[in-house]
Amino acid sequence: MYAGFNMKSKSFIKNLFTIAFPIILQDFLSSFVNMLDTVMVGQLGAVDIAAVGLGNQFFFIMSLGVFGIASGEQIFIAQYWGKKDIDKIHKTTGMMLGLSMVFTVLFALISICFPQKCLAIYSNDAEVIRRGAEYLRVVAPSYIFFGLNVSFAASARSVEHLKLPAAATITSVLLNALLNYIFIFGVNLGGIQIIQPHGIIGAGIATVISRIVEAGIVAGGSYLRKYVTAAPLKEYIVKDKKFLLHYAKISLPVLANELLWGSGISMQSSIFAHSGTLVIAAFNIMNSISNLVYPICLGCGNATAIIIGKTIGEGRTEEAKVLARKQCAFIAAMAFCLGFVIMPMSKIMPYIFKVEAEVLSMASVFIVMRGLMFSFDAFNMTSVVGVFRSGGDTLFAMLMDVGFLWLLALPLGWMAVSVWHLPFWAVYLCILTEPVCKAAVGVIRLTSNKWLRTL
Repeated sequence: MYAGFNMKSKSFIKNLFTIAFPIILQDFLSSFVNMLDTVMVGQLGAVDIAAVGLGNQFFFIMSLGVFGIASGEQIFIAQYWGKKDIDKIHKTTGMMLGLSMVFTVLFALISICFPQKCLAIYSNDAEVIRRGAEYLRVVAPSYIFFGLNVSFAASARSVEHLKLPAAATITSVLLNALLNYIFIFGVNLGGIQIIQPHGIIGAGIATVISRIVEAGIVAGGSYLRKYVTAAPLKEYIVKDKKFLLHYAKISLPVLANELLWGSGISMQSSIFAHSGTLVIAAFNIMNSISNLVYPICLGCGNATAIIIGKTIGEGRTEEAKVLARKQCAFIAAMAFCLGFVIMPMSKIMPYIFKVEAEVLSMASVFIVMRGLMFSFDAFNMTSVVGVFRSGGDTLFAMLMDVGFLWLLALPLGWMAVSVWHLPFWAVYLCILTEPVCKAAVGVIRLTSNKWLRTL
């Protein structure tokens, strides 16, 4: 557990990374395996890369909904942890578990029953839709275990138990990498085919198994280690209407925020998919590579939420205001440097992706543009997730986070593709108006201190 912040020194950086490192490791390994999936599927060709990428768009929306539920819960648990109110921690955890299960079951059923209709939103390529639907049906059951894992992991993190979620993810990603290789390409021993290759279906099977294992480790470990968030079922049940209304007032904007933002980010893939299969393949490759670095900023943002939430809960509001500004500035500066780390990664693509030279060329341009925007992305993530939400300013955070995306970036992107017929880099430039405008508004809100509320 972290010992608190000394605001008279630079020790806040050390303490930030004490909390952030296990989260960074967990997110990095998840991103690494996602890239490994893309690399392995990339051996099958551009159509399969596009199919898996679009198939994962539906999971992406679902996962952000789950993260939205978990983020709403973390706002409360972090402050209740500062007050040592264990009963409220149990009630909040129970709310989050129930909502996550309902949400993930619904998405799993839709994915199994209507996969082609889901993917037709993103692409008009019949072969990509057909292959993506096959993958989506197989991977859908993993959603339920993903929701269970995120719920228990978020609860554990909020009370500063960081090692168990990280250990579960390490185990899961290593298992996923091994199973991906086995099921995608098959196993041949001495000329005898022990396991037949399953292509992208094999990638889906590997994902389901690894997520079952991950959820089992986090949920089971929470009870075995007797974490304060692990309680008998009856203590998770909430009957207090006043508590439910208060929870809904703060948490529902977070859930809406994640769903609207996730749908908007997913629409970016749809925009590029309508630009052509080669363009969406290049866009997916760029995301896989840049996401190897982004977990550093993401982990720092989540650590900020835990630290500031607890600081507010302990009544140290003035310290929380100063800390919020310091951490946003530090993470943005760090991300600016990380952006230049991403750019040279384009040089390794010809060695790991068996796709057309045109795809690799477009992916290189995407990577440079993403690297230049990294500082804005990191500031926005830290201010929205780490500061505004932990301070209870969830409605403003939602309006800021999704407003520029849906009212500015996406309309410009669609116009660029369907009306102006601009090249792929100009389309992406239109979409990148969102993080720049959002950061400008975020700075104003951060310095006004209107985001801080005690729950």
